[in-house]
Amino acid sequence: MLDITEKNRDWVFPVEERQFVPMGMTEPVQGWKTLVRTDGEKDEVLHVCRDTYTMLSHDDVVNSTYDAVKKANISKDFEFDVRCVNSGRQLEVEVLFNDLIIEPKKNDHIKYRIRAFNSLDGSFAYQTTADAMRLFCMNGCTTPDAISKVWARHTSQISTEGGSAKIVRGLENFHNQKDVYQEWAKHKIARDDAERFIKKCVVARSSKTSEEKHNQKQLETLMGQLDTEFKTLNKTKWALYNCLTHWATHTKETASPIRTTRHRENVIAKAMKTDMWETI
Repeated sequence: MLDITEKNRDWVFPVEERQFVPMGMTEPVQGWKTLVRTDGEKDEVLHVCRDTYTMLSHDDVVNSTYDAVKKANISKDFEFDVRCVNSGRQLEVEVLFNDLIIEPKKNDHIKYRIRAFNSLDGSFAYQTTADAMRLFCMNGCTTPDAISKVWARHTSQISTEGGSAKIVRGLENFHNQKDVYQEWAKHKIARDDAERFIKKCVVARSSKTSEEKHNQKQLETLMGQLDTEFKTLNKTKWALYNCLTHWATHTKETASPIRTTRHRENVIAKAMKTDMWETI
């Protein structure tokens, strides 16, 4: 088990709330404030926000997640990783439980995982999720249909309490997912049907006409990954599922990987609630 006091605590830094005075003005704007990081050679503005915005420090998120994992007491063998990016504006915490594993298909192992997200620039709300990570891919493949999820805006009511109970409930759901995954591993699909699903539910673009439009670049990326998954998982719904989750998590080439992953996971979660997913 990892002691977070031994880690490089780059998520801990001073942030001050100050009045918002736009450039070229001398008086503050009523109802607005700035969050300013003050530990560098020059102060850095992280966020301009309404007075009603309540800052939740990254350190509170990290510590509450760590405490929740210990209190839940579901495993002593876990990896605790913290990523703080974009000058400290965005945070991701990942807890991977090495001894909590299901095997939907022989030699295809999935570990139970907890994640927490926070931002100081308003880019996304505080969120915790319990999901799974497929070990076939070193970068991990998440379950966008998260088996336990908490989402909260940065208001005066924001709280990190109750995390341990959510972790335990998420673990129960995690084990229940095994039957679903196994069913997908046996369910045969056609490549053309998978492409139609991706076009309509994953990479579709809004249009003011009756003509359906989609993101061709992302479609080609997804179909290329689907062919790769077919080679190892056969032409199954499980292969399509892992194609989608691979796309959601492989975002290092984007400007904001954490934000892109969260966006893609939400897209996939919605797609998996459609009739097309149920009938494919």
